[in-house]
Amino acid sequence: MQSNRAITLVLVVAMLTAGCLGGGGGAVSDAMADADADAAGDSGADPDANGPDLTDPETVLRDAGSFTVSWRYTGVDEQGVRTEVRHDYYADLRAERSLSVTSSSRDGQPDGGSSEQFVADGTTYIRTGSADAATYGSYPGATDVVGTAVGLSQARAYGTNDDMANRGTETFDGVTVTRYELTEASSQLIQAGSAATSGSAGVAEITDFHYVVLVDADGVSRYESWSFTGRTQDGEQVSGEWEYALTRVGSTTVDDPEWLAEARAATA
Repeated sequence: MQSNRAITLVLVVAMLTAGCLGGGGGAVSDAMADADADAAGDSGADPDANGPDLTDPETVLRDAGSFTVSWRYTGVDEQGVRTEVRHDYYADLRAERSLSVTSSSRDGQPDGGSSEQFVADGTTYIRTGSADAATYGSYPGATDVVGTAVGLSQARAYGTNDDMANRGTETFDGVTVTRYELTEASSQLIQAGSAATSGSAGVAEITDFHYVVLVDADGVSRYESWSFTGRTQDGEQVSGEWEYALTRVGSTTVDDPEWLAEARAATA
C-alpha cells in the first residue's frame, strides 16, 4: 500500500519542482495539522463508512488480456497558472503490444513536448520531443506496462480506510460500479493533500478536499478523483486535481502509431 502512495507523491513532487504549483519552499502550517487532528477526533466515524474490498488489479487485468488507463493532473498555482500532466496507457497483453503516452501543458500550451513508448514484436520504440523536433530510439525487449499503469491508482493505498463511505451503485464505462466517497471523519488524505502543496510558496491551509473511488464487481478501482483547494498566506487560492480511469478492460487493441515507420528508419 505504501508503494502506490509513493508513486503519486513522487509525481506530485516532480510537478511541484517544475513549478506546476508555483515552486518554492513553503510548508503547511502547524495550525492546519492541529485543526485537522481536532476535527478527526470530534466528528467520529460516518455510519455509512465501509471501505471497498479490493483485489489485486494486476491479476484481474492479466486475465482480461487488455485495458486502457488514463491519469491526469491539473493544478492552478497562486499566480493563476494552470498546468496539466497526462499519462495514458493502452495495453493488449495477448498480442504483447502496448502504447504509453505522456504529455504536459502550461496554460493550454505544450510544455516540454511529449514522450511515447510503443512495444510490439519484442521491440520497444520511443519517441520524444515536439511534433516538429522529434527524437526516436529503440531497443530489444518488451516493457510490461501493467504495474506502472495500475500503480497510478491510489485505491489500494487508501481504499480500505474506514472513512470511505459506500454511496450506492452507478454505471461507469458500461460496467456497474460501487461509489465510495471520503467522509468528513478522515484526516489521512487531507494530510496527504497538504503535503502535496508544500512546494507552493506560502501555502498555509487546505480549504477543501474530495476523494471518490468507483469499484467494479471484481474489486478493481475503475475511476478515482482526488482533489483539493488551498489558500496561501497572502490569501491566494491554489488547487489540484488527480483523475484515474481504467476503461476498455478486455476490449483494448493497440494499433501501430503514425510515427513507427520514422522510428524504425531512424534506428535501423
